[in-house]
Amino acid sequence: MSRTKPILIGGAAAAIIVGAAATLFAPLSKTDSITRTDAAEFAQAQTAFATLLKQRRSDLAGLESFNLRGGSVPGAADTLLLSQQSDACTGQGVYWIRPGASHSLAITAPHRGSDRHTGVLASALFLETGAQAAAWNSAPRFPTKNCDNAIDLAQEKEHLFSAFALGFAERSPDGLLVQLHGFDAEKRQSVAAREAGMILSNGTRQPSSRLLDLADCLSIAFAPTPVLVFPGDTDELGALGNAQGQLLHQTGFQGFVHIEMSADMRADLKEKPSLRAQLAACLAENAG
Repeated sequence: MSRTKPILIGGAAAAIIVGAAATLFAPLSKTDSITRTDAAEFAQAQTAFATLLKQRRSDLAGLESFNLRGGSVPGAADTLLLSQQSDACTGQGVYWIRPGASHSLAITAPHRGSDRHTGVLASALFLETGAQAAAWNSAPRFPTKNCDNAIDLAQEKEHLFSAFALGFAERSPDGLLVQLHGFDAEKRQSVAAREAGMILSNGTRQPSSRLLDLADCLSIAFAPTPVLVFPGDTDELGALGNAQGQLLHQTGFQGFVHIEMSADMRADLKEKPSLRAQLAACLAENAG
């Protein structure tokens, strides 16, 4: 387990993060069918992502066939941006790849938009931790006026987002792949869950020692705000049906972390760099 401190980007962080976040999601002007993969395409995409994570390649390792194009990320010259080539709402996702990163860490937000602030938080944490990769949804979870063909990536096994997760696990078998989510306290059934700032899970009912170590780190960092672990502290939001978690566990990968955050926690992390640095430090410390 790495004990290297995260790379924090200092006083220019806010401007860089805003600029980087603006590159994530191009305006959508039309709706086409959502892009999914067959078995052969999925395997091709997984290999391509693993290849790019090992070494940045100008030919994108074959991902052009999925209507992805390469670009750059403001404030991160060492990072490759992958986004869809057209303005159609086909939902391939958005990916940042940084070979040779300080930490074997991937930070993802499959519900950017519906889980408020998670998209911006993922970009900020990527920049501030020296993470290896990040990924987001590019079509909404629920239909909007710009895209009535929505998709929930956390439930999609035959998708580039899942191929990305497996490609990361192939490249960094001891790494940490984090999914950021948001929950509504008013919809929680228990007092413990309603009062929690974070609920952590690995997508199973057997939390690993690694997950518990991360929870301990976060509990200290955010005290007195409760940081809970599923299912010991709460039986809610365990991510048992999470598509990426299931696929990763099937390969033996033990670094999947599902983090649910309250609305107040998400807002505080977005607005307070010093607080976000605590989260960044705990993630970097527990990354391979």
